[in-house]
Amino acid sequence: MEEREFDFQWKNLKCTDGEYTQDRIEELLDLTKLKDSFFKSKLCLDAGCGNGRYTYAMLQIGASVESIDISPEAIKACKQINPNARIFDIMNLQADPKFDFVFCWGVLHHLKDPRAGFTRVASQVKPQGILHIMVYNKKTQKTYEHGRQIWGTLSNEEKLKLCREMMSKYGGHIHGWWDAYNPQYNWSFEPKEIKRWFEEEGFRKIKLAKKYNINMRGVKKINRFVFAGKTKVHAREKKGQGARETIAQW
Repeated sequence: MEEREFDFQWKNLKCTDGEYTQDRIEELLDLTKLKDSFFKSKLCLDAGCGNGRYTYAMLQIGASVESIDISPEAIKACKQINPNARIFDIMNLQADPKFDFVFCWGVLHHLKDPRAGFTRVASQVKPQGILHIMVYNKKTQKTYEHGRQIWGTLSNEEKLKLCREMMSKYGGHIHGWWDAYNPQYNWSFEPKEIKRWFEEEGFRKIKLAKKYNINMRGVKKINRFVFAGKTKVHAREKKGQGARETIAQW
């Protein structure tokens, strides 16, 4: 099988903040600013799950979770805590708004077209469900610029050396630094831009939960169309009268 972009780090580099512990639950609640009671009996999608650290957290606080990732090595790890985890590219998601909560953390900024990826994950959220994403903030990327510029010229040994140097200088762990440098795409954004994405995809109650990396969530609006059997109906107000109109059979 062809090695995916993220396989090396999941197979070879220790991720200390990826261990399946109580810390992951506390991180999830801090990142999303949601209470643990929200997750009880909810159907959730972890889109770009990595090794499943936040899948683990959601499962522990009572959710049912579908976990997907493009990396076979990541899914191999995730299956330890979620046997139903599967290899899947989020760009292949088809509209299926069935999830109470969709979590896409640190994924979209590594796609060729992050906005298109946002549409894909947003299409999985049911009305009144919540979408939470994390992407890089333009204002916090200066630390990574030089490493990203030279990364492609380095051998694996030199890459590991650079990651260790950055760990020593700034903290963190080797897996995290590798993840910051290695992807082909490392887009960054302003919060107002991401807020606009949410609005364009029909979300309300949009909240910026964290700013260093943009952690933002929104609630999917109830569709203005009412579905009754196979007839699609909506209410339209006309000047001077109320009218109810059947739009189409579908």
